[in-house]
Amino acid sequence: MTAAISFDGHWPADEKPIGIDVATRQFIRAHFRYAQQGIFYCVAPNEAAARLYRKFGAEEDIAAERCISINQNDAMALETAGCLIRYDPGIIKHAWTRRYHGENRYSLCGIAHACASESVMDMFGQYLTAPLNPWDAVICPSQAIKGAITSILEGWKAYLDEKFGVKPEASLHLPVIPLGVDTADMAHRVSGGARAAQRKKLGIERNEIVILYVGRLNHVAKSNPISLLLAAEQAAKRCDHPIRLVFNGYYHDKANQVAFEQATQALCDNATVSYVLHGDPEFPDGAWAAGDIFCSLSDNIQESFGLTPVEAMAAGLPIIASDWNGYKETVRDGEDGLLIPTYMPPAGAGETIAYRYFAGQFSYGDYLGATSQATSVDLTVLTESILALASNQNLRLSMGASGKRRVLENFDWSRVIENYETLWQELTRRRASSDAATSGETPALHHPSRPDPFFMFSGFPTKHLDLDGSVTVLETSGSLILQRIQLKLGLVQADVLMDLELLPGFIGELEAKKTIKLKDLADVLDIDDFSKFLVTAGWLVKLGLCRYDPP
Repeated sequence: MTAAISFDGHWPADEKPIGIDVATRQFIRAHFRYAQQGIFYCVAPNEAAARLYRKFGAEEDIAAERCISINQNDAMALETAGCLIRYDPGIIKHAWTRRYHGENRYSLCGIAHACASESVMDMFGQYLTAPLNPWDAVICPSQAIKGAITSILEGWKAYLDEKFGVKPEASLHLPVIPLGVDTADMAHRVSGGARAAQRKKLGIERNEIVILYVGRLNHVAKSNPISLLLAAEQAAKRCDHPIRLVFNGYYHDKANQVAFEQATQALCDNATVSYVLHGDPEFPDGAWAAGDIFCSLSDNIQESFGLTPVEAMAAGLPIIASDWNGYKETVRDGEDGLLIPTYMPPAGAGETIAYRYFAGQFSYGDYLGATSQATSVDLTVLTESILALASNQNLRLSMGASGKRRVLENFDWSRVIENYETLWQELTRRRASSDAATSGETPALHHPSRPDPFFMFSGFPTKHLDLDGSVTVLETSGSLILQRIQLKLGLVQADVLMDLELLPGFIGELEAKKTIKLKDLADVLDIDDFSKFLVTAGWLVKLGLCRYDPP
C-alpha cells in the first residue's frame, strides 16, 4: 500500500517544540522506517521542501531515488500513490482540487490534533458541504476528539435543517488511531547511568520521590499546575519521603514564568520544586531518567491526545494523569498508573465563552483559559494517589513495567504505522465499492463552529458539575482564600465568573453550611444566572477552596 505525504517543508526550531510539530516529525520518520512501500511520495510546494523530505529519508536509509516529489495537481501521480495524507485535518482544499479531476481517483486522509482553534472548528463545519466521500478519512487520536468533531458536524446539520429542511451527512470516515512513540529512543534516554547523573545534577537525595512533569509550561493553553502544586504540598506533609516536583519544559512567555514562580512560592513550603528548561545543555535527553512518578493533569480543551504520558510509560514510569480526553484511553487506571477524576461545568454554562470567542472578544488563549479555569481535578484523589505511589516502590515498579509493555504493544510507531496502512487499504476498498453511511443526534444551536465548550468537550471529564451535587468548604481562612483568588494561575478570565463582589456571600454560605447541594446554594443566593454560578463553582473547586461531590 502506497501513500503520498503532504509536506510543506516548514520545520520549526527545537527551542520551543509544540505537540503537533513533534508528532509530525516523528510520523514522517516512522513512515520511512516502517511503511511497507518501495516508493515514498511527497506532495511538496517547492524543491526546498522536497530536499528536506529526501534528507529525512536518508536519515532512515531510504535512497533519494525512492523519494518522489509530485505536484498536488498531478491527479495521475496521486492516483498511482492511492492516498494523499496530511498530518492535520486540512483536506478540504484537496477535496475540491480532486473534484476537478475526478472524486474516485484517490483517497484523502487527514489527522486531527488540537481542535479548539477558530480555523480548525470552521474546517470541521465545512466537512458537510465539501466534496468528501466514504473513501476519505480524518484520523482522530482519541474518542474524545472524535466526539468534539462530531459535535461540530451535528451543530451544522441542525442549522441546515432549520434553514433549509435538510440534514446532510458527513460521509468521510472518522477512525480512532492513537499517536505513536519511538520506544527505542525513550529506552535510550533512561538507560545506563542516566538516572544517577540527572538526579545528581538536580541535587536530588537518594530517598526523595521525584514527580516529573514534561511539556509546555503554559497554564492558559496547556496545563494549569495549580492542582499538582496543591496536592504535592499536601502529600509532602504526610509522606515519609521528601517530595520533589520537577517541571521539564519551556515557558511560552514571561507572564507564564511569573505565574508559575508565584504559585510555587505561595503554595509549596514542604514540597521542593525544580525546573529543567527545554534545551538545557546539561539535560540533552530531558529529565526523564530523574523521575519516580510521571504526572500530567491536563485540564485544557487544547489537548487532543497527550503524548507525554505515553512517552513516560515508554520510559518505565508509573503515571498519575487526569481522567481527561486521550489520557483516559492511554493510561489504564490501576494498571499503568492512576487516573484522577475531572470536573467541568455542563453544556449550557459556556455560551458566553462561546459567543465571545466567535465575536472576537476572546482570543484563542482567552477561550482556552476561560474554559480551563472552571475545569478541575479531584484534589483529594490526587493527593492520595501521590501518597500511594510515593510510599510503595513495588507499586511504582509494577505499574511502570505494565505501562512499558502497553506502549510496546500498542503505541510504538511500528504498530501505529501498521494501523495507518490498514486504514489506507480500507479506504482503497471503499473507493472501489463506494460504500458509505453516517448518522448522529442534533444538539442545541448556537454558531455550529463555536458551540459551548462544555458541550463540545463534554466527553473530556469524568463527570460534570451537577446542581444535585454538593460542595464542602475546605478553607475558611480569609487571608488564605484571598491569596488563592489573587494567584495569577487561578484567575484567568474574571468576567465569565459571578461578580467577584458576590464571592463573600458564596463563600460565607459555604462556611455556614459546611456541605450544601449546589441547587440549594443557588436558591439561598437567589441565583438567576446558573451558567456563571456553575462556572464559579468549578473555579472554586479548582482553587482547592471547596470540594465537589457528585450526586
